[in-house]
Amino acid sequence: MALFFFNRLFQPDINIDKEEHHFPYHLSNEDDNRLALRYIGLLFGEINGSICANTGIFTGRDVVKMLLAGADCVQVVSTLYKNGIEHITKIVSEIEAWMDSKNYDTIDSFRGKLSKKQLKDPIAYRRAQYVDILMKSEEIFKKYPMR
Repeated sequence: MALFFFNRLFQPDINIDKEEHHFPYHLSNEDDNRLALRYIGLLFGEINGSICANTGIFTGRDVVKMLLAGADCVQVVSTLYKNGIEHITKIVSEIEAWMDSKNYDTIDSFRGKLSKKQLKDPIAYRRAQYVDILMKSEEIFKKYPMR
């Protein structure tokens, strides 16, 4: 079994000047990966199956984020449309450089490290974390400063 988070939905549009349907490409952007990141972090170690991240993954750093959350694999599509197939080489180089800087020999040595299951304080994965932030903003921003 495998779960994919989150495929981009096909969304037709209507051109009101021509009064007809059109089907624009709605490629993802770098900010589209947050929902997948959250659910991967929640599900890592909780299901019997693989987790594949997609949508909004453009760089090696994006791939590393998904792996830290617990993804078994990632899919990159929009970045290849935008940057060409050779961009895969850059993504792999970025992952390798990050791993070298952190002294990781294998992906398995850090996969899921920042999942809910592995954190002592999983504030990032609480459904109502925004309420906590609003109600205890001074305390939380001391512990998790904004950058």
